[in-house]
Amino acid sequence: MARKNRLFIPGMPHLARLSGHNGEALFRQREDYPVFQRFLVQAAQRYGLSLHSWSLAPPRILLLVSAPDKQALSRFIQHLGRRYVPYYNQRYCRHGALWGSRYQCSPLEPEAYFLAVKRFIECGEDGVQGCHSDGDRPDDQIVAHPAWLRLGNSTAQREARFHDFCHLPISPALVAQIRRALQQNCLLATPDLSRKLEERLARLLHTRHSGRPRKVESRPVEQWSWLERQVERSLRQCGYQQIRLALLARAPRFAPGGAAVRGGVALRGDGTSGSLRLLADNPRSPTLSRIWYAGAMFRQPAGEVPMQQDHQIGVEAFGMAGIDIELEQLIMQWAFFQRLGLKGQVVLHLNMLGDTATLSTFRQALRDYYRPLAHLLAPEQRHWLARHPEWLIHHNDILLQRLAARAPRLDDALSSASRQRYCTLQQALDRAGLRWQHDGTLFPRNEYCQLVFEWRSALPGAGQVLSRGGRYDAWASRVLRQPVTACGFALLLEPVMALVSQQPSPGRMPSQVDVVVMPGQPRGAEDALLLGRRLRQQFSQLSIMNDCSRLPAVTRLKNARRRGARFILVIEDDEGSVTLHDTHTQQCQTVSMAAVGERLGQAMAS
Repeated sequence: MARKNRLFIPGMPHLARLSGHNGEALFRQREDYPVFQRFLVQAAQRYGLSLHSWSLAPPRILLLVSAPDKQALSRFIQHLGRRYVPYYNQRYCRHGALWGSRYQCSPLEPEAYFLAVKRFIECGEDGVQGCHSDGDRPDDQIVAHPAWLRLGNSTAQREARFHDFCHLPISPALVAQIRRALQQNCLLATPDLSRKLEERLARLLHTRHSGRPRKVESRPVEQWSWLERQVERSLRQCGYQQIRLALLARAPRFAPGGAAVRGGVALRGDGTSGSLRLLADNPRSPTLSRIWYAGAMFRQPAGEVPMQQDHQIGVEAFGMAGIDIELEQLIMQWAFFQRLGLKGQVVLHLNMLGDTATLSTFRQALRDYYRPLAHLLAPEQRHWLARHPEWLIHHNDILLQRLAARAPRLDDALSSASRQRYCTLQQALDRAGLRWQHDGTLFPRNEYCQLVFEWRSALPGAGQVLSRGGRYDAWASRVLRQPVTACGFALLLEPVMALVSQQPSPGRMPSQVDVVVMPGQPRGAEDALLLGRRLRQQFSQLSIMNDCSRLPAVTRLKNARRRGARFILVIEDDEGSVTLHDTHTQQCQTVSMAAVGERLGQAMAS
């Protein structure tokens, strides 16, 4: 079978890994490290590569480099082997190859993954400790990447912020994602960029599961019903009350950007707007409240004719100014994902925006910085400059990356109160055992302030956003025409359901019905209906379904088991004999019609 063509994306840094042949140690004594470093610098200078980070350890070598082209990267690795391997063989009286198979390589999106990969290399997140670079040092070897320069205006400031970043907890899912990308020579990038590059390069770039796909029976109706019950259960436990939002709304007073508007009426485009409208139209409603809603949301992005529809469950809390409500909602979402069996497959991304005045000042500073350079921007980018200039500093365009190196930073504009608030929240999340990571590239499309967050999938090829939210005090105060604090999030059901479906496990999906009653012969349908009615009156807590279809008995039994039924009752003959199947214990017994309720109660109690 032909080898897979190595993936190389110009303009992106690449993470490369070298390992020893048959697990042989690459470094045996301390003197080996400076020798390899000397060859490393020589190879980088010879082929025009920029070294951003490296780590040398006996089991492996990790390098983060930027290469001008694919050939230069290959010759760089080849040069290391031609110089270091003869030295190694002569020193330790051996011969033959030192590297194990091909070197592993993964391109990465610098805005989203550069700092995380640099931490992976220099902090030994793969569980291996060795000799490594440290931030800007050694200064005669490390070339600063624009993503690194944006950490601060001086070396000391950048190193301090990077060390603070390294002391934050890291998600095991992120470490696993980096490892998989290296092993499969795949791209480390956000889902949006991955999709664009896959279309342009006409090849799959995301990581994949090994082996054949699992054979999973799709039951979308039952799965959606089960998922909504899990959400409702979590929200009721925390005291949230459900409200009903209108599908149509007046436009354009509260219609969010991108909502579908027709004839002065807007389809529901954002549940938060509907919640604010509800409070505005009912001034006597309590401002200290917790509410939630569910339903379809419609959006029509600019320049796109087809309308987009997605299903959400939104959660809003009003009148609570402290971080307690933010912490409550984050922990509630974490518990919900745990209940779905997704504990190790989701990652929480956080960013601190500061108060409304701080965010406005930061955006104005960005406009002042980019306005003299507006002639270099594309039309879409000039539109961003007017409304969301922060998107310019976190775009993967090469020109924007170079311009962003000297752009103002939000961290520099944050007040001490906002920093303390963010620090307190981080400490609370750590005590709660919740995994999170700071994401300086996370900025909202709507009018958020202070905290903004997203839950994202960490599975290979499924990095969708599962939930997003944050604080929107200024927006709520403007709509309600009085000072009010507001915090909320929207759970996106389609990607959550897709993630649950991709990870089937026995017993995770609870049964949709407890008891199925069916006749053995068509003439027993009336007796089956009467028995089902009597059992519903006797066991009101159970879900009892009658199956009087004309399908063969074997098929009806199979369908009942697929629905997850605990008990299957089959009326065998006209004398009222009933066969009781217990699918949990795999036992079967025949009882009279009158004794069915008693036997069913005994089986449930055992």
